Amino acid sequence: MTDREPDGDEPAPNLDTLDARITAWQADRAQRLAAPRAPLWLTHHHPPQHDRCWRVRGTLVCRRCTLLWPLAFAVMVAAGAGSWWPSGTDAVLLVVLPLPGVVEFVLEHFGVVRYSRRRQLVVTVPVAIAIGRLLARYLDDQADAIFWVVVVGYAITMFGAAVVGHRRARAAG
Repeated sequence: MTDREPDGDEPAPNLDTLDARITAWQADRAQRLAAPRAPLWLTHHHPPQHDRCWRVRGTLVCRRCTLLWPLAFAVMVAAGAGSWWPSGTDAVLLVVLPLPGVVEFVLEHFGVVRYSRRRQLVVTVPVAIAIGRLLARYLDDQADAIFWVVVVGYAITMFGAAVVGHRRARAAG
């Protein structure tokens, strides 16, 4: 029993409308539960970008990350184990190697090029090599100027491209 009694002036609830809302909610919930799982630690892409992911046992995993991080860690270990390229070339190589990936990212976010799986994987390899070497440098010296210049410089560039691209997409509609 409620604290107050209906006084007769209140309209009766429309049960058909309520049933329709419940049915719509159940359908939406079932669709969300049936959608592929995409935990943030495996993919950082929203549903419209799930084409950028592999499907592994029903779970979405970022395609770029599955190539980038294992390769980067392998390069980091190799670089930490011994010099496999002249360290004097780091200043040039660690700026040049990620450049194709950064350019691809910027052009895609500006709407100049469309997403391409093949191009993404091709430009990810030199990025991963650079990241691996940068991580090895960072582990040797957390104040390494080359590490910080490359990381901060490209992070600002890519963040700016993402913000501008997002704003353009929202304005377009």
